[in-house]
Amino acid sequence: MNHYSRRRFLKLGSQTLAGAGLALGAHPALTLAKAADSGAQPYEDYRALVCVYLEGGCDGFSLMVPTGSHEHQEYAASRGQLAIPRNQLLELQGGQSALGLHPAAERLQALFDDEKLAMIANVGTLVEPTSREQYMNNEVDVPAQLFSHSDQSIQWQQLQGRDRSTEGWGAKSAEYLSGSQERDYLTSISLAGSNYWQSGAGQRPFSLTESGVLQYQGMDGSNDWQQPRRDAFERVMNIPRHHVFTKAYADLQKRAMSITTELGQVLDGNAGLFSDQPADNTLAQKLNMVAQLIAAQDQLGLRRQIFYVSMRGFDVHDNQSLEQPRLFSELTEALSFFQNKIDMLGMGQHVTTFTASDFGRSLLSNGDGTDHGWGNHLMVMGGAVKGGSIYGQLPSLELNGPDTVHNGRILPSTSATQYAATLLRWIGLDDAARHEVLPTLRNFSEHDLGFFA
Repeated sequence: MNHYSRRRFLKLGSQTLAGAGLALGAHPALTLAKAADSGAQPYEDYRALVCVYLEGGCDGFSLMVPTGSHEHQEYAASRGQLAIPRNQLLELQGGQSALGLHPAAERLQALFDDEKLAMIANVGTLVEPTSREQYMNNEVDVPAQLFSHSDQSIQWQQLQGRDRSTEGWGAKSAEYLSGSQERDYLTSISLAGSNYWQSGAGQRPFSLTESGVLQYQGMDGSNDWQQPRRDAFERVMNIPRHHVFTKAYADLQKRAMSITTELGQVLDGNAGLFSDQPADNTLAQKLNMVAQLIAAQDQLGLRRQIFYVSMRGFDVHDNQSLEQPRLFSELTEALSFFQNKIDMLGMGQHVTTFTASDFGRSLLSNGDGTDHGWGNHLMVMGGAVKGGSIYGQLPSLELNGPDTVHNGRILPSTSATQYAATLLRWIGLDDAARHEVLPTLRNFSEHDLGFFA
């Protein structure tokens, strides 16, 4: 084999290793050490957390808007021409305050009324409880590089303190959850490639696309032209080896091929149940693949899983009045489709979907859009959720009011750490594990926001 062919050969294999979530130099057994040390026992039921990450900073203050006369006047004065007229908002029945949804989010109204959706008010990245006065006087620790997309997306997905870390809270959780899994490598799955939430020391998620597993290109065993190439590849991988690195590489390649082949066959067998996804909705297509994987959980011997999907486009510095309705329509169509699919599978009580985003948007309009904010309204969805309610403290939307800091940014009243801790309690992490996964949780007195029964 010449040098050019060798490079292509190694690159081909490395791409599939990445797709299978297997990193060179790291063995999946290493991720089980913490779970084994904690005495993890097999779970009797199945539970999955699905993170829907809204890239760019979703404007939660347009998604959920006060409808009370005085409160809406304050909001309209702050937002100016971007304010949604009161008579266009979709009323949320049963909420503790008079609130309405953006008119493009109609599908969420039915989920809320059916008590399968809860709104979590004013969540954001906090290191410790922070008042407006403390923030303005620099008396408390706050996340580094606030209002920066890259820094705050990392902060949200890691939640390890003021500065960025090397581990996401999803990755650290998966170490605990994978200990009793028959196929531990499928505990953490991404439909959006590598991400900080599911990445840690020697750990990456198993990656798929909305179309399924990432196969070895050019080595399709069902293709007469490509089968000889696959046979040759397998023969090379099975050559006896003595060098530790080449042997480890060959072993990982063989394991990746076995995993992708097995999972591909399982998904192909269930594909007919999932052919009704909405057209031209990429998020719905990704969530449809998540539903297929959840449908196969019993066949694959799984009891705990975390999934990551993402949707782009929420950085609406301009054209907000045109872009935002499209974004909310696509998002809510995908969420409604996914919940209906999960209910159809009889898994409604076993799957919880939650949203996260870099940050909210500023109250102050820049003329055609909004700029980077801080606090944000988020959503939790599923049969185990105590839906039909708003949790947390609703902020005043008065510009330069008691809950705003620079340029109309809303100061969070609930920490993303508390939000994460509530989700992790539901999926099965005890108090000690949650404190290990979320080291700043000790700074907050409330560790459960109460949106699960």
